[in-house]
Amino acid sequence: MILRSRHAEHLWKLDEHGTLLGSASQRRTPSRPKRLARGVLIAIGIALCSASPAGVANTSQPVITEFRYASFLLKSEYQASCLFKIALKESNVRYNAINRSSGALGAWQILNPRVATLSSHEQVEWAIRYAEHRYKTPCEAWEFWKVNKWW
Repeated sequence: MILRSRHAEHLWKLDEHGTLLGSASQRRTPSRPKRLARGVLIAIGIALCSASPAGVANTSQPVITEFRYASFLLKSEYQASCLFKIALKESNVRYNAINRSSGALGAWQILNPRVATLSSHEQVEWAIRYAEHRYKTPCEAWEFWKVNKWW
């Protein structure tokens, strides 16, 4: 493949691997070590361009969703789905939800003022403990919710 620059005097040729060979008029293929070295230099340049600026550490950690967290704690996506069906009905899964008439808070509408200080993952933990304490499993809690419209 030959690439032409805006100025006709520069012609560049690519080999079958997409490596830039140099001027097409030379008609000579660089040796394998030169191609390898060129590829290494390109890789180093890309790495340097995509690296964080000096003095800036990349400390981001992967974020686990609340559903995945519940699935992990319960060892069951099925049980986690029952738990989140309750949250969907109670608050549309809003962790900062407030029921003005009852004072219930969080995604699962918990009647405890401490919930206002809990993170979303802590609310998941609380909901699991509550479901297991009162109903044995989140799916049994969901069955109760479907009949009574509360849990």
